[in-house]
Amino acid sequence: MIFDKQLIRSLRQAGIALRNRRKALGLRQGELGRRAGVKQATISDIENGVVAASLETYLNLVTALDSELHLTPRTADPVLTEQGS
Repeated sequence: MIFDKQLIRSLRQAGIALRNRRKALGLRQGELGRRAGVKQATISDIENGVVAASLETYLNLVTALDSELHLTPRTADPVLTEQGS
């Protein structure tokens, strides 16, 4: 299954990306919650962008969705790229 990269710059966009991945895998919120150790209601709130979950929670969800989190510079500025080395 091919999963396109999604730009995430807000809680709402993060929620949409998680929802899209969950649906692509055919999972219900409750099943994802069991896999990630998160309540179904919390997943609903995250997917709708109405709650700011901890980074740990997001990472647990990403892992449960068999996905990875990648950080990419907004620009191709060599100074920004070198600082990350």
